[in-house]
Amino acid sequence: MPYATALITFVNHMKKIANYWPIALIIIVSIASRLPQLLSSELLADGDECVMGLMCKHFIEGKEFPIFFHGQAYGFALLECLPISLAFIIGGISDWGLKLPMLFLFSAAMVCFYLTLKAISPKDKWWALLITLLFICLPSWAIWSMKARGGYLTALLGTHILLWLLFSKDKIHSTANWFFMGLMLVIIYQSQPLWLPGLLPIMVYKLYPRLSATHLKHMAWGLLPASILFMVLKLFASHHWQPKVFSFNMALIWHNFLQLPALLFHHFNAWYFLYYIYDAPMPCNFAAILCIIILIVLIVAAVIAVFKGAQKNALFILLVLAVLLTMAYCLLLVEHAPRYLMPITGYMLMALFVFMVQLKRKPDISVPVVLLLLVAASSLYTFKYYTFFPARKAEVKACIAYLNKHDIQYAFSNDGLLQWQIMFYSKEHIICRESDTADRYPEYVKAVTTAITTNNAHLAVIDNTPDIKAVSPDSTAHVISHFYILLHPNTQVLHDMEFKF
Repeated sequence: MPYATALITFVNHMKKIANYWPIALIIIVSIASRLPQLLSSELLADGDECVMGLMCKHFIEGKEFPIFFHGQAYGFALLECLPISLAFIIGGISDWGLKLPMLFLFSAAMVCFYLTLKAISPKDKWWALLITLLFICLPSWAIWSMKARGGYLTALLGTHILLWLLFSKDKIHSTANWFFMGLMLVIIYQSQPLWLPGLLPIMVYKLYPRLSATHLKHMAWGLLPASILFMVLKLFASHHWQPKVFSFNMALIWHNFLQLPALLFHHFNAWYFLYYIYDAPMPCNFAAILCIIILIVLIVAAVIAVFKGAQKNALFILLVLAVLLTMAYCLLLVEHAPRYLMPITGYMLMALFVFMVQLKRKPDISVPVVLLLLVAASSLYTFKYYTFFPARKAEVKACIAYLNKHDIQYAFSNDGLLQWQIMFYSKEHIICRESDTADRYPEYVKAVTTAITTNNAHLAVIDNTPDIKAVSPDSTAHVISHFYILLHPNTQVLHDMEFKF
């Protein structure tokens, strides 16, 4: 009899564990699919990621408490800095220490995405799992799933936590849930508000029937104190970087509208860096084309659904509207870069899931979805070769090795991103500054400027053009790929190269 009881208990435990295997699979696929990048000799943190790395280095050294991305009063970075700092403490300062914590945040967001789909249609958990695996494998998030960029992954995770809370029937009535939704809205806004336009119609759809004065009060307790706290924090934050984001100039809007198809294509194939566009491998381009075809089908289907029964198809229509609103704000952006379309992938795949399971389109759409998953999964291997302008990892390391060999402790660089890579990968053994006197971290500018006025024996210039030879033909510059390194420059050379003091 005790054996029978033990067997029943074991079976019950196994049933409970079986409920969690999709979550384990999601985490395993998220990590395994990024191994080609993580194990690649081309793995390199870009300049902005290196800023994050230096922020975390200062945090564990007790020099600062990072709230926002350096030099700006937006881009809430604390929730990304904390796991990175822990990784640095455990494994040392490295690009892996930057990338792996971000992959953890991405994996958590994918788990929340799966739970949201399952909450929308509990009987279709297999399709929920398939669409989640598609999200993981699409090229659009291949690079950004590990990019420590100050707010993007925080906003992604916050959005999908919020969506999970919205669609979970057992959580929507909770007082704590309303408080937490208000708090999440503030965190998303302060991290990267790109997700909010698409989130708005979904929130209205889920909350409007349940909204009451009590619910609003509970949400306000999460929203208002956090908003006030961020307002106070911004008073003490640097406002060095304050680019103009939006413009209502009709010529710009029309230009952005004409460029939108290309922007979508480059977003989905993911072979870009900032506004630089690179030639993508065939699997990435094929995946991008399939994504655009599915997107067009969903938009057309939503338009038809409006006329056939808007109320019955409301969730599907509003999810497609979330996609359209994300594209709409891109028309107003001064800088038209593919990364601003990043929220589209999640909203599009949610719409695809609803299209399949609620509108009973599984037989019609399953073949292209499975085909896209196979193509997307194969495309992830190509990111082993992904690199970006202007530097490759071997070149950055070679520059640092050369500078260390000649006991260089300070450097000028005309590249606004390379300077951060030099400092991060040298673990601040070399302090670098750009041409301008104002920068994200003024202490670096001050340190290098002081070096030129006291003793230039430990000073160098790193330039990515042959300008050094043009302004100082008698000087000998060491060449590493397209980098020119001039040791012990005098003030006249620096002035001729337009470095400001």
